[in-house]
Amino acid sequence: MEVYISSNAFWALLISAIEVYKRECFGLLLGYRDHPNLYILEHAISYQTANRRHTSVEKNGRASRRMEKFLANLPHLSVIGDFHSHTGWGDLKGVGNLSTQDLVDMIPGNLYMIIVANDKRRASTWQYHGDGTLSGTVDDYHFRIGGYYLDDYLRAKRANIFCPYAIGFSAKESQQKILTRSASAQRWSRSKR
Repeated sequence: MEVYISSNAFWALLISAIEVYKRECFGLLLGYRDHPNLYILEHAISYQTANRRHTSVEKNGRASRRMEKFLANLPHLSVIGDFHSHTGWGDLKGVGNLSTQDLVDMIPGNLYMIIVANDKRRASTWQYHGDGTLSGTVDDYHFRIGGYYLDDYLRAKRANIFCPYAIGFSAKESQQKILTRSASAQRWSRSKR
């Protein structure tokens, strides 16, 4: 299974995790299935009314029903699953493993994203990993994004995440730092003449 994440969805996932950092966020994934083994994630909509804790999050039932009814009428997009975050708390780092409750809540045919958000220890460019996840840093935070689904035997499996925007974002960020350093180096050498 592969998941392609748009730039809009990428930023929405990160911002949702940071808005309530140290507590879990929750939201819906909007997009479509282009092929039985391919999800296209266009948008991520955060639940503002979710009951957030450090180690869990619960959606508001009434608000959830309203949102799902409304979103069912959107042309060209549908709800393809949901997302939530796992964050560090106290001395513990957030990890991307599915909890027992995550497994219980999974439905066949849906996509489930976990955004792991921790304090940044060092800068890291955005990169893909062999386990199918995507990670990198922005500002003071380190993120790892993973996607999950149920296979034909109802076993939880990890999808391969692809987000060309995130990988390009890292390249642009690195290029900008190089240009800034060379511009300041040129100014310094000109002022010395």
